[in-house]
Amino acid sequence: MKNITVYNEYATLKTVIIGNAETIYIPDAMEMEQEAHTATWKKLLNKYLYKVLKGKKVPQFLAKKYQRELHDFKKILEKNNVEVLTVDPVVPSKKEEPGMAQMYARDSVMCVGNLLIEGNLKLEMRKKEMRGYQSIVQSIKNQSSIHQLHPSETAFLEGGDVLVDYPYVFVGIGKYASNENGINWLQNLLDISQKEQHPDQNWRVIPVYLNDDSLHHLDCCFTIIGPKTAIIHKDSLKALPKELEDYHFIEIDTKTNKEMGGNVLVIGPKKIIVQKRHLSLQKSLQALGYTVFPLDFTWHARLDGAFRCASCPLERIEENHSI
Repeated sequence: MKNITVYNEYATLKTVIIGNAETIYIPDAMEMEQEAHTATWKKLLNKYLYKVLKGKKVPQFLAKKYQRELHDFKKILEKNNVEVLTVDPVVPSKKEEPGMAQMYARDSVMCVGNLLIEGNLKLEMRKKEMRGYQSIVQSIKNQSSIHQLHPSETAFLEGGDVLVDYPYVFVGIGKYASNENGINWLQNLLDISQKEQHPDQNWRVIPVYLNDDSLHHLDCCFTIIGPKTAIIHKDSLKALPKELEDYHFIEIDTKTNKEMGGNVLVIGPKKIIVQKRHLSLQKSLQALGYTVFPLDFTWHARLDGAFRCASCPLERIEENHSI
């Protein structure tokens, strides 16, 4: 693998980390799953079953559904000449907060420019997922600059909230993930990097505030898919920052958003992986000249994630990239 290179969400994807569904563990009841806009069936699972089954493995017949979706996801990526790395399986200890779903590789580790960042996850049950990235981190530490937001910090920063479109990094601020302290930490890191290594760069970290506490991350309602182009569910945001006002938006309805329809993955200019069931979104993308790769990812979407959540790009390459 070459050096970390992520300056936007839409250049040709060359190397990516995807999730692992080898074993899934049931969490304890969570406040997040009782928010106003959470689906009723999720509230019932959280309130009654999670308390009884917390810490146990999800039955293998269910885990296999996630494994199959990730397998098909990997096949599409590799068919498009993407090098695919997979997080190592983590075995939780009895002392750790119950629950774990390593399918969503986006959140623990993220890349901005030439930096790989080990974030700090706010939900205690997810912190253990960081162990699954260590062999990958070790394999690239000699080529790339790696920075860690310490787990004891009050600054939280998660990859699902971090959308890169140089010179901007848009970071979602919500109740259960990234916060203002995380934004300040990231801006400071980029400022130091600019002075020491890339004085020609001028990163600006822009907060984007979520309006729906049932959404875990920014990419659950907003994804950048091309130059000044994005998929959005505007009601899920409190307001658009001025840096986004000149973007062209593909707007999706509430149902599509709740099904994680906007949580797509761009694998190259005008090439995008989308959930198979969202035909209207596919047509909107095709009308803009996108080649669409439809894939069934329904089981991942039921746990509030899809293609962007399940992948962490390490290397995106643009021809004539001058940064």
